[in-house]
Amino acid sequence: MQITDERRKRVIDLYFNQHKTCAEIARLEKISPRDIHAIIKEEESRRQKYKQQELSAESLTLFSEGKTSVQVAMALNLPASKVSKLYREYCNLSGLVKLNTIFKETNGKIWTFLKLYKELIKKRRMSIEQVANTLEIAIHKLPYMENLYRQAKDEAEKMKRTVQLSVNDIGALEHK
Repeated sequence: MQITDERRKRVIDLYFNQHKTCAEIARLEKISPRDIHAIIKEEESRRQKYKQQELSAESLTLFSEGKTSVQVAMALNLPASKVSKLYREYCNLSGLVKLNTIFKETNGKIWTFLKLYKELIKKRRMSIEQVANTLEIAIHKLPYMENLYRQAKDEAEKMKRTVQLSVNDIGALEHK
């Protein structure tokens, strides 16, 4: 027997709003308990899906307002794992995917990038292009500069030894 939408709605109302048991509903509506359980299970599934959509929308709103994951978890009474998933969703939707990728690639050690941002861009008021140029120079010229520094240091040490030998020689000659 096909159950009409009207009867489904009555079963849902009796169970969820009037808090009737399945046996009471079966007696009132003359529907088998198996059909009642199927209707209730389907409705619970629909409500759960709707609730998840509401939580997802609410979390996106809270994240867009600048709330932290902890604040969202507390506000929505959700476990950390669920909030982390919702935050990744928010990042994907708001274009923060690259930042999330960097976070994963650095095993969560994104603080170096933040320090770079804070020290060079904020404190020294460098532009992104200036920082990029500085890093490019450091990558290509730093090994050469370090080599020059070592050579100059070695030369200075040689000159120091030569001066010391000369001082010793002069001292020896004066003594004679």
